[in-house]
Amino acid sequence: MTARPQDDPSAGAKLMARVSGFWELGSVPLKFQIGDVHLGRTVLSLLRRTAELDEPPLDIGGTPAPPSELDGGDGYVVWSQPLNRRLPVLSLRRGVAVYAPRQYRRFSIQLSGTFEQYMTKFSGKTRSGIRRKLRKFAEASGGRIDCRSYTTPTQMSLFFPLARTVSSKTYQEKLLKIGFPADPKFLASAVTLSEDDRVRAYLLFLNGNPVSYLFCRVNNNIVSYNYHGYDPAYAKLSPGTVLQALALQALFAEQRFTTFDFTEGEGPHKERFSTGHRLCGDVYVIRRRLMPISVVMFHHAVNTVSASGGTLLDLLKLKLPLRRLLRGTWAILYVANTAAVDEVSATDSSCLLLSYLGFGA
Repeated sequence: MTARPQDDPSAGAKLMARVSGFWELGSVPLKFQIGDVHLGRTVLSLLRRTAELDEPPLDIGGTPAPPSELDGGDGYVVWSQPLNRRLPVLSLRRGVAVYAPRQYRRFSIQLSGTFEQYMTKFSGKTRSGIRRKLRKFAEASGGRIDCRSYTTPTQMSLFFPLARTVSSKTYQEKLLKIGFPADPKFLASAVTLSEDDRVRAYLLFLNGNPVSYLFCRVNNNIVSYNYHGYDPAYAKLSPGTVLQALALQALFAEQRFTTFDFTEGEGPHKERFSTGHRLCGDVYVIRRRLMPISVVMFHHAVNTVSASGGTLLDLLKLKLPLRRLLRGTWAILYVANTAAVDEVSATDSSCLLLSYLGFGA
């Protein structure tokens, strides 16, 4: 699986024509899809920013604080804006439309204490399940798990092509056109952040080949879950869960950070590992002009149709089996038509090696 498509530069957004304070001006994609079927997308020229986890929450009738000027854009968007309660999806105000198509629990982990103490939050059954997945992966890789950490500018140049190798195999990238960014500007920004020790990136290897990646930015001692994916050919070994557990172990061991922020969107993976959550949403404030308003209203209509279909499938108890069938069929077709991944040397970089034997009690 691949995380964070909503503000993903690889989804077609051209990053940072200009930066003004915390705001970035760029082409922000709106994707049109029904369930897992991608219909297309369009873009709006918006100033955008991601809200901090501890920002004051927005209430019904409120509007996120605007930038000082819109620079000719169609409006602005605040990703993962904390909310007091759920907002109307679409509401018209004086001169603007406020559109909140995605409202969700924003999960997080408090990184205080030790990894062993964190593990005690889980039930015995869940702890056993995580250890079993680690043990299974270790057995498949010759008794030791090869998980590498990347933090420096030099290591970023090694991490990116390997993460792209994994991302290119995911059904999300092939079917939904989302994945780990390939934009050189994104690499340049990550290198800049790593110069200030503001990146934590991890790769999980099996027999020398990358099978899962995790990329996190660091800001104000908060580690953000930005991009995460795994090779579907190895899904039975749970590489995403294995990498998440080992990355958290490494972050707890550093004793430098306060919070691991899963950012926008929900999912069983995030909920399973979290210690808390708060209600958030992606809030667009769009100028009432013909083109951008038409795009937003059409996007809302497609989402309404998609949600209605999902509700019907839920009632018929067909949604999960259908989704698994789609993903499984995609994985089979992809594996059948893809050449083997080139082997990657285990000595490519000097970085953290975590073994199963070091994984908690």
